[in-house]
Amino acid sequence: MKNIYSILLIIITGVVFFLAVDPFYKEVKEIKEDISTYDNALDNSTELQRSRDDLVSVYNNIRDEDKEKLKHLLPDNIGNIELILEIEKIANLHGMPIGDIEFDARTLDGGEKGGKVAQASPKDFLPYGVFPMKFKVTGKYESFISFLKELEQNLRIVDVKSIDFKVPEAIVSSDGRVTENDIYDYTLKIETYWLK
Repeated sequence: MKNIYSILLIIITGVVFFLAVDPFYKEVKEIKEDISTYDNALDNSTELQRSRDDLVSVYNNIRDEDKEKLKHLLPDNIGNIELILEIEKIANLHGMPIGDIEFDARTLDGGEKGGKVAQASPKDFLPYGVFPMKFKVTGKYESFISFLKELEQNLRIVDVKSIDFKVPEAIVSSDGRVTENDIYDYTLKIETYWLK
């Protein structure tokens, strides 16, 4: 009889373990894993806050004049009017009138509106926008080279994508003398950038 009680006690203990204790143990194990995951997330969050605080401290130590220069270098909007005026100012300094300014109006608002579905391009996922523009300047070759150098050294980032030029026709006077015309028409395609 003692053996039967012992066997029954072992069977009951096994049933209780598998029905009550084992699921509870598995649940405790899952909770421990969740706690470990949350601890890692909390550590990462603390590290991110520390990094953010360091960056804010560095940003606050930047002089206001330098912040303005950075804003001009890579503005937070397209600023197409300011860009055109800036390029025109540089061109005027070299005696080169600017004209035939063209740009895609869709780039001003970041794409097409009105519920149209547009196919996404890789440029749509960049943290900055690209503003393409085309314009013409007229002047002597030396003036044009000086204009390009100053455009290159300008604070706002401008990439010259292409330059086309038109060779002027020679000037023939009434007495038949031919004079070379050294005024060229230059067409530039540029791109500038802005933070989205």
